[in-house]
Amino acid sequence: MQPHGALMHGNSSPLIQVVDDDPRIRRLVRVNLEQRGYRVAEAETGEEAIARVQREFPDLMVLDLVMPGRMSGCDVCVWVRERSDIPIIVMSAQDQEDLKVSALDAGADDYITKPFGQEEFMARIRALFRRALGTGETRPITCIELGNLMVDLRARRVYVAGQEVRLTKTEFALVAELAREPDTVISHDELLRRVWGPEYVGASHYLHVYFGRIRKKLGPVAETCLESVPGVGYVIHPQL
Repeated sequence: MQPHGALMHGNSSPLIQVVDDDPRIRRLVRVNLEQRGYRVAEAETGEEAIARVQREFPDLMVLDLVMPGRMSGCDVCVWVRERSDIPIIVMSAQDQEDLKVSALDAGADDYITKPFGQEEFMARIRALFRRALGTGETRPITCIELGNLMVDLRARRVYVAGQEVRLTKTEFALVAELAREPDTVISHDELLRRVWGPEYVGASHYLHVYFGRIRKKLGPVAETCLESVPGVGYVIHPQL
């Protein structure tokens, strides 16, 4: 399953699926989204969310972490992420960092704690849509070769020793930002600003989760080409 909603085809306002077992939360989120021109689909359980996402192909999912039924919010994240790059915001009344990391590891793009301000919530929605659509910025360089590591900016693909490594949109964006400035440390906050937006400055745990995934996917090459500078940022070195 790949997303086929308005965001990808530009033929109507984006469709956002709101998944929460509390009808009051669903109504509050729906009203705020509809007031800003979004279309909204609702689901009460993880099972219902999966059934509807296969019929309706939403452009973004807002997902509660704890729900009745067999599937938790993390279970839904894993299922969706195996099939689609649709942006996912997890919302939860629980603010523990380990839960946030678990949700991000499961495939969520963002995590917001209840109760939350509607303006902050809408800013996060806009930030995810900007990332999904791309910035539209024109860059003259389309392919960066760093020894055995090659980053194709136009095709949005990464290769190690000629073999493609499949990355998500966010993972690719992080690698691309580092590849554009090899041997240069880019700070945590600067990476967050470039990839997620200024609203995410300070949320360095996002980087920890995503670079952990990237290292696993790149394999042994990551040990020499991708460096984390503790308390500062990340740097990519040409892989010879």
